[in-house]
Amino acid sequence: MKKMRLKVPDRMKDVNTMTGQFVLSFLATTISIALTFGSAHIVEQRKKNKEKREIVMMLMYDMQSTIRMVDECDSCLNGFFDKQVEILENPETFNEGRMDLAQLTPRMDYPTTLENIFTSSIETINTVGNTVFVERVSIFYDIRSKYKHDVFDDFMQNMQGCIENIESLAAFRETSEYPLISGMYVMDLKMLFEQCKEMMYVSDEELQAFVDERNKLDGAHDASVVDMYHQAFKENEERLERFNEALEKLGKANK
Repeated sequence: MKKMRLKVPDRMKDVNTMTGQFVLSFLATTISIALTFGSAHIVEQRKKNKEKREIVMMLMYDMQSTIRMVDECDSCLNGFFDKQVEILENPETFNEGRMDLAQLTPRMDYPTTLENIFTSSIETINTVGNTVFVERVSIFYDIRSKYKHDVFDDFMQNMQGCIENIESLAAFRETSEYPLISGMYVMDLKMLFEQCKEMMYVSDEELQAFVDERNKLDGAHDASVVDMYHQAFKENEERLERFNEALEKLGKANK
């Protein structure tokens, strides 16, 4: 820290008393303490703001990933129902169409690590600071859970065996209900996502930059894992080769 030089008033220039020296020393100490604690406060505040922003961006990234997943699931449900109707209108296409139905099975697998941290950690919630944002995110996760249970899991359970023959496909009448229910859930999730973006001033550009950085890190991690796997596979092949050579020598020695 650059050493400060105090400008002494003219009327104090000739003061050589103990009181005058004490006043100057006191002023210098007070200013030094104020600057030290002020700088520490600024650094700490910047750190908290950075942590808060990182948590917010991670939550927005997780919410965006969820919306993409439920959009795909919703599209599969609509496609399944449309294909089912098409096959029932042309029963002779069942054998060929059942393969298309199998490919339209939706997917709903998402990590809950961030959700668990967010919903169980008071420290994380306090860091975010915005209680309305916390409430909206909590509702989002609650709806996501209900979507998986009420739409995805229920559909997967009911569709079991429905493509065995034309009769079983005709008996699966609930397919007309899933797209409607799914669409209502998807609208709620998207509305909450947009509310959270606006509330925390998250632009599309900022979110995309965060996504790109995450993808870059994930790609580097995946490449590292692949390299480690190849190395382990190579080492295992070498050990297996030595093992076979040892067996061959042992067999020759016993002859």
